[in-house]
Amino acid sequence: MGQGLRAVDAQDGADGRIGVAEAKAAFLYNVVKFVQWPGLPPNRLVIGVLARESFRRTLQGLVDRKIVSGRSIVVREIRGEGDAQGCHVIFFDDASEPARRGAILRHAAEGGVLTVGETTMFLAEGGHIRLYVETDRLRFQIDPGGVALAGLKVSAQLLSLAR
Repeated sequence: MGQGLRAVDAQDGADGRIGVAEAKAAFLYNVVKFVQWPGLPPNRLVIGVLARESFRRTLQGLVDRKIVSGRSIVVREIRGEGDAQGCHVIFFDDASEPARRGAILRHAAEGGVLTVGETTMFLAEGGHIRLYVETDRLRFQIDPGGVALAGLKVSAQLLSLAR
């Protein structure tokens, strides 16, 4: 998924394809290269994760010591609204509780936070990018209006690849 973002295989197998968690982590790592945040601190970008511990560890392992636009990436576990403070991206997996997800989404909408999730209704709930698996490929949808309302800018290249 380098500079020319594309859907990635979402299976784990001996043929070298990566697993779903790894594909989602790679997507998050790569998508931040295509988003601009106004007033982003010069030294770090914080990705909050409201997801299974195994996913958080996978993402942490992928971004460890990586730099994006001169910023180190920090992964933070999210348990509630307070943990979302200072995050630039928040990822919600399909197991995140709807009430907690909704409260954090409402809070994130006020602060220029890119939200990425997996549930079928994620965009309708106010999320920005929905990830899903279709025929063993990781795909995504973007709500450009929601992204703009959050004060974020998404590259035309990323928008053109969304479903």
